[in-house]
Amino acid sequence: MRAAVLTGGRFVAREHPEPVPGPGQVLLATEACGICGSDLSAVAHTADFLKASRDSGTTSFLFDPDRPLVMGHEFSGRVLGYGPGASGPPPGTGVVALPWALDGAGVVRAVGYSNAHPGGFGERMVVQAAALLPVPDSLDLALASLTEPLAVGFGNVARSAAGPGTPAVVLGCGPVGLGALAALLERGAEPVVASDPSALRRAAAARLGAHAVVDPSTGEDPVARCVALAGPRPHPMVVVNCVGLPGVLNALLHAVPRGTEILQIGGVMTEDVIRPVVGIYKDVTLRMCLTYPPSEFGATLDRLVDGRIDPAALVTGEAGFGGLEAAFASLRRPEEHIKVLIRPGREGAEIINTPDAS
Repeated sequence: MRAAVLTGGRFVAREHPEPVPGPGQVLLATEACGICGSDLSAVAHTADFLKASRDSGTTSFLFDPDRPLVMGHEFSGRVLGYGPGASGPPPGTGVVALPWALDGAGVVRAVGYSNAHPGGFGERMVVQAAALLPVPDSLDLALASLTEPLAVGFGNVARSAAGPGTPAVVLGCGPVGLGALAALLERGAEPVVASDPSALRRAAAARLGAHAVVDPSTGEDPVARCVALAGPRPHPMVVVNCVGLPGVLNALLHAVPRGTEILQIGGVMTEDVIRPVVGIYKDVTLRMCLTYPPSEFGATLDRLVDGRIDPAALVTGEAGFGGLEAAFASLRRPEEHIKVLIRPGREGAEIINTPDAS
């Protein structure tokens, strides 16, 4: 099959061995696949990414950087066929899926972060059949690929204490942060302040309904803005940090009000330093976020299907396998794009900009 293969730290469009579904697995044809912030980190900080996996005992994210790797875990596709003992929606059905598969030893592997389990930057992939969800024809199948990144935001907010009247701040307005913003608004949090240095992403946050947007590059403090908007109310604050930069968490510990709950979603790949006693004195709750209730994946797909979130408003570009290098470079400049989808049928090495949402 054709794929964008990561080799020697660069993506090369070339032939790659066909994946074969094993027991309980399904073979999918990729429709579209998004580029995640963790993909950017895994490529830019490969040694730190793998060390964190080893140090935490998280074997599902371990891969051999000296062997070809087909990344991509934010995907949608169509069912092609099933492995032994597996069943599900009939061939041709459009689906999304949680990105996991069992290896021969029964160990869970993250699709797209395993040399043996290629992801959505290839024409075909294998996942566990139990992970599938059919996509109704009313939703564009390519746009359904945003289910996974948005579910990270929705799912982790579901783990928080956010509810009606909770003041909240979202740092970082990529797709995960925008999903968290939408989740907070859905739960009645108020006021919700969104912060991002990218004007493009701030505009998207405003369209979703943020009560205020802040450009942190100007020196404005989003926490202080939220406190000012909330006024003298007893509600503890919820802060969702989707920024993967060192120093941000420590700054938050110093800035947030007493009793704040911080959800740390942004993955800092290097060493970082915090002053825990500051958070202790304030009774801050710090939740490190990876997994979330699996039901939130399906619930997020439902939100896309019924129009509560318009995924087209978040997709700012598309590229084929040959454009993956350019897409990665562009997403490291967040003023250029929010979400770039990789489409197997696209030709060339350029990013095709999609119309801006209004």
